Amino acid sequence: MISEKIKKDVTDEFANLKEALQTHLKPGFDVSQTKQFLQAHIPKEIVYKSEILLDTLLNYLMEDARERIKSADVNLQNAFFDADFRKRLHEWTKQLKNKLAIEPNIVKYTSDPRLKQGLIASGITFVVGTGITAALAPIFAGIVTIVLTAFAFKFAYEKAAPKAREIIKMDIDHFLTASQRQVVEWLEKVETAFENDFSGFCAKNGFELKGKLNG
Repeated sequence: MISEKIKKDVTDEFANLKEALQTHLKPGFDVSQTKQFLQAHIPKEIVYKSEILLDTLLNYLMEDARERIKSADVNLQNAFFDADFRKRLHEWTKQLKNKLAIEPNIVKYTSDPRLKQGLIASGITFVVGTGITAALAPIFAGIVTIVLTAFAFKFAYEKAAPKAREIIKMDIDHFLTASQRQVVEWLEKVETAFENDFSGFCAKNGFELKGKLNG
């Protein structure tokens, strides 16, 4: 069945994408740079793969349609090829209401534990620093407070990096899962549009279709 075949193709394409992304998610990857790069890179890759999947689906549909009209006369078969259903469906998918729209259109990251831990640590140090202020000269105490606060923030920020990496990976997995579902739903709409167009063509040319799409 075409629906099952294209769903498997979608699953395979997303599995390949996930595997390819591991290049950017190796142990110790730079959190900030990787987040920024993958936020827009992943949706672009999904759109690219969706175009490949669209052509794959149209191959299945065209093959199925040719099989369903093989008993028709030559004139209708010629008219079918002249109609260029592949081009018609490509034009259909370019219409704003029919375009694939990944939502959200960028990877949404839930949180960054580095910032949270850094702020917590620097806040604690600030309290200690104000205690020092009471015992030392105001200027010296202020400098100590700033230095200790900055050091504590940096230390806690970097210490939370492994947790941040895990959250990024989970966020990407969630985005891929949601996007895969959206691509499948979009391709189902393309399949329905093709069937409606093809059925209308056959009816217009006086050919009665037997059976339904997918054989």
